[in-house]
Amino acid sequence: MPKVSLLKKFFRFVFVGGLATALQYVMLVALVSLWQWQVTLASSLGFTASAVVNYWLNYKLTFKAKNGHRVAVFRFAVMAGMGLLLNGAIVQLGITYTHLPYLWSQIAATVAVLFWNFVGSLKWTYAPPVRKSA
Repeated sequence: MPKVSLLKKFFRFVFVGGLATALQYVMLVALVSLWQWQVTLASSLGFTASAVVNYWLNYKLTFKAKNGHRVAVFRFAVMAGMGLLLNGAIVQLGITYTHLPYLWSQIAATVAVLFWNFVGSLKWTYAPPVRKSA
């Protein structure tokens, strides 16, 4: 794959992720500030909602997936589930072991999950089907 194409995909991925991340942060802040939810739980719920937006936009826009939804959704669910665990662990560690505001922990989790998701999406979730040679 040419580097220009990979860079273009990365920027589309970041744009889509930015929209999904904005949804996650709005939900996080609203749930914590307005309804006093526990931070890691609020972050996880926001992550889950943003994953739905992320899937559809990346499937159609970023990777223009050739796999059917049956394959892509399963792969996305595996990647998103692992991303959810990574997100929750980083947020929980941050709020437990630092004296920083919870949003700093969320920012650290967002950066880590960004790279996890991009590599996984590129190499597996939305990768073209493998054609077996005869």
